[in-house]
Amino acid sequence: MAERPVECSHCKKHIKVIYKEVIGDAILCSEMCHDCPILEQKLHGQPKESLSKGSEDDTSLCCANCMTTLESIKTGFPLGCSNCYSVFEDILIKELIEQDKLPSRLKRELLSKKSIPLHLGKSPGTSITIPSSTRLTSLNEALNDALKKENYEQAAWLRDQIKELMEKK
Repeated sequence: MAERPVECSHCKKHIKVIYKEVIGDAILCSEMCHDCPILEQKLHGQPKESLSKGSEDDTSLCCANCMTTLESIKTGFPLGCSNCYSVFEDILIKELIEQDKLPSRLKRELLSKKSIPLHLGKSPGTSITIPSSTRLTSLNEALNDALKKENYEQAAWLRDQIKELMEKK
């Protein structure tokens, strides 16, 4: 029995189908999820999206900077660069809305007006200001843990941090 859940070799979702292909004496075995575009391609000759939508332009979309394709993103591969977010923006937002993966507040705003930022959380490069009393408490707890574990290098570093914080007050 596997220690972790078995996942699709292409999409990284839980498997539902074991696809075996016999070529001569060799048997190729692939474990795939039910919605895997690779499975659809092997069974029907073309991906599920192009069968249902009839549009070839969406699946051939590609980032000019890193050459990441829309098909690779749909099969579970990560975006290749920061430019991919703007290239695939409309398609990814539409799929997130269809799969009900966005918070309802954000979905309402997206449906009413198109030009809102989709970022939730802390922006890269900005630092969070922690009150000095909270930081002092955390440093003291970490110092006690380091002393219990007899990690004296870390304890000395934490002691210096506490001393520096106390001098600023």
